Amino acid sequence: MQFSKLYTSADRDGSIYQYVPFDVPAGAEGITLSMRHNGLISVIDLGLFDPIGFRGFSGSERDHVVISQSDATPGYLPGPIRAGTWFVSLGLHRVDEDGVTIEVEVEIGKPIFPDYSSKVAPPVRGPRRKLKARSGHRWFPADFHTHSVHSDGDLTLNELASLAATRGLELLAITDHNTTSHHRFLPEVSKFAGINLVAGQEVTTDTGHANSFGHSEWVDYREATDRWLSDTKKQGGLLSVNHPLSAPCHWRRDTPDGIDMTELWHSSWDRISDDPLKWWSENGSKIPIGGSDFHRFTSDGLPGEPTTWVEIDTEDNEVTQDQVLKALSQGRVAISADPKSAVVFALEDEMAVDGGDGLTLITPSGRKELITKDFMTVSGESGLYSLKDSNGVYHAIGYRN
Repeated sequence: MQFSKLYTSADRDGSIYQYVPFDVPAGAEGITLSMRHNGLISVIDLGLFDPIGFRGFSGSERDHVVISQSDATPGYLPGPIRAGTWFVSLGLHRVDEDGVTIEVEVEIGKPIFPDYSSKVAPPVRGPRRKLKARSGHRWFPADFHTHSVHSDGDLTLNELASLAATRGLELLAITDHNTTSHHRFLPEVSKFAGINLVAGQEVTTDTGHANSFGHSEWVDYREATDRWLSDTKKQGGLLSVNHPLSAPCHWRRDTPDGIDMTELWHSSWDRISDDPLKWWSENGSKIPIGGSDFHRFTSDGLPGEPTTWVEIDTEDNEVTQDQVLKALSQGRVAISADPKSAVVFALEDEMAVDGGDGLTLITPSGRKELITKDFMTVSGESGLYSLKDSNGVYHAIGYRN
């Protein structure tokens, strides 16, 4: 099947999502899909749906996709090549002023797969940092926002997890854009890299991004935010608003009351502006977390920049996804610049500062206290805490429910 059409801003105004149908006969071994366009500034997001639902998404990262019963291009789901009408999804993310001609070609038959294997060796982990915690609990350093080759990241799952482990992280959420194709590999990758992994999907639209954590079923990015939330909740997951101030991907959608968390500290933050804290306060004061949004070296923060610390009810090094989600939902979190930097965190009825000698602690009520020791505790109150230096740079965010 070959298809060509000029899409204009009028098409985009009608619907950002356009569909090209094609028929698949019974007994087909696989599908090979190619897409190209002549736009200068156009950004076209590619996806695929079979007769009963979602089969993959790669955004603007790929223009060639293969799928079969047993294998698929990263971002796409292997499985039955069902007879019937399939749909190529074309997301008109950006369209040239004069329009853009998009060409689609679909071949039915035995596909040829590129080699996406990883050659990385298992990581060598350094000493684990142990923050003081309640009896029977441990603080785990985590990053809740990263990307792999299953969307627009450069690293394979093994490479990404290994990098996170060597940087001292013990928890990692892999949150590829609008797909769950990476989820089936996470148990094997976790064992390979020696790091606890959380399944995630960055639900990605032109008007805002949100991370859906801890689920197995795909969350439909084409639906309203309320639907993202309900689909996440019915699977026992949590939903977080991502980088709400980071243009052009800032949050311009509604924020339902039931949303669990806000990515208060994103790697794009200059750590001087108070705006992320103001947005957090003005938009429901949801549980604060951080995320590097790592895609590749040199373009984003490395995994753990920032680091979200999560206090989990275990003294073991391995935790289940349910344990992670439970701790997050209870607000047992803290955020530091990286795994080795200063942290302010809840400890019993107090707040503790680890590695903050010389920094100033600002409490939820606005009280300021100079930290004069490497480890120090202060009386606790509910709300958001911060650690800043004499130049006004934020070094840590603490939280107490």
